[in-house]
Amino acid sequence: MKIGSFIGALFFLCTSGAYAQHRIAFISDAHIQNIVDHPELVRSMEVQVQSTRLFNENYYALIAALEDAARREITLVVLPGDLTDNGQFVNQEKIKEILNHYRERYGMKFFVTTGNHDPVRPFGMQNEERNFLRSDGSRTTQENRCAGYADEMQCYAAFGFYPQPEYLYWETPFTSYPYEAYTYQEALNESGLDKRQYMLCDSLEAIDASYLVEPVEGLWLLAIDGGVYLPGEVKNGVQTYEGSSVGYNHVLTHKPFLLSWVRKVVSEAKKRNKVLVTYSHYPLADFNDGASDMVRKAWGNKKFDLHRVPDEEVTEAFLDAGIRLHVAGHMHVNDTGVKRGKSGKCLYNIQVPSIATCLPAYKILTAEDAAHFEVETVLLDSVPGYDSLFGLYEKEYAYDTQAGKKPVWSKEALASKDYAEFCDWQFRDLVRVRFIPQDLPEIVRKKMVGMSGSQLVAYAEGKRMDADAGSGWSGYDLILDLYRLRYADKLALRWIPEKRMQEYHVLFDAVRRSGINDELIIRLREIADIFECFLQGELCGHFRIDLERDRITGE
Repeated sequence: MKIGSFIGALFFLCTSGAYAQHRIAFISDAHIQNIVDHPELVRSMEVQVQSTRLFNENYYALIAALEDAARREITLVVLPGDLTDNGQFVNQEKIKEILNHYRERYGMKFFVTTGNHDPVRPFGMQNEERNFLRSDGSRTTQENRCAGYADEMQCYAAFGFYPQPEYLYWETPFTSYPYEAYTYQEALNESGLDKRQYMLCDSLEAIDASYLVEPVEGLWLLAIDGGVYLPGEVKNGVQTYEGSSVGYNHVLTHKPFLLSWVRKVVSEAKKRNKVLVTYSHYPLADFNDGASDMVRKAWGNKKFDLHRVPDEEVTEAFLDAGIRLHVAGHMHVNDTGVKRGKSGKCLYNIQVPSIATCLPAYKILTAEDAAHFEVETVLLDSVPGYDSLFGLYEKEYAYDTQAGKKPVWSKEALASKDYAEFCDWQFRDLVRVRFIPQDLPEIVRKKMVGMSGSQLVAYAEGKRMDADAGSGWSGYDLILDLYRLRYADKLALRWIPEKRMQEYHVLFDAVRRSGINDELIIRLREIADIFECFLQGELCGHFRIDLERDRITGE
């Protein structure tokens, strides 16, 4: 390049306020178990289909996600919590080994946050778990030691929890040095856990794992520890604690220092022209596409994770503190939540789906500058090794059948052509054996799910309900697709035929026009409204966020 051209290009970059683009992979809720080194940790299919995530194949899914990120030459990777299933030491050490491998091989930099499953309790615990598979298909029970805050943060010390020599900057809510005076040694001096404690309540102290890091020039990653483990009763002289699954809803009352720290970080980021990306394990806005009030009214306060939806005052408080873009896990759903605050500005909460359930995926966030971001959702369908345990599951199925016990899971799952299809089979069984019995009203469970599509339409129109007229779907399919949309949003359309979707809308129109007002029609109207909320949510596949204009575009 000629000198004049170089100077001209440099002048353009300086005067236009251009930024270097930063690409960050967000891989959430892996929940892995070290089944490779410890085959005795393989869980049964029976327990997998009653859980909101797989336990075994997750190991291969995490490797596949990291390999995919490496192929895309992404070197910044955030893992927003629940890396393991309950913080078991054996699984936690395996995560460390895996991440170190990718750091050494590809130069990846990893940044971890705490989740409600790691740590499952603030000071660790001894945990008994059931349904581990023996080689003959029978089951056994095991006890595992699970890490607390100190153990987890020490294990993942190189992944954001502590300062590293290569970081350009690092701080916590408790550090005292200014940006201009930053040194690695000073950060190290102030990073000890004894300096990162707060008063939880009464005389009980707890550790907060929040941190801010500048891994590359111009990019600030703000990790907020939204977990609060409230004290329970004292048993045998030992203080017990509740879990932290409600996330941010306890932060304002028990961690008010986080809000003032966030406000300071946002101000400093603007002052220093930094791109700020904030993340936590827990969502900072409603993740139910506007359906939460409908679900609450129709099915009660304990369905669709309503207790985990952040209160509006919590979202408003963090928006008022300056958070505009927030990435979260925890819910295992693919979603974008938008909350417009009293100031007129919006907070955008990006929900990263789990790599271990319907539909398995991770997200790539490209920060073009401080106000413009691109988000891609990467489906994990090709996962080498996902079928490596199918032979053992065959033995489990045979063992239960021979013992006179009907397996609760679908053997068709073992014919899955890829990992995404296997996850969908797990999800179908989960809806059938857990969600429908636990979530839905009795008339839906006992009558609607067994009716064909044509019978449902005929009932809504007040006509005689003859045998199935060839609709090809049933009330169960409608409920399954409702849950698919809730978890995967529009990614779920790969499993819902277009013709079936059209027939759903025929049913929805019929129940809204119906002059019948019995309980079944009322419930069908509720389902129609909730279904369409999930179908019409904010963009969450491949889209762009413009914080200056406050809008989402794409797809």
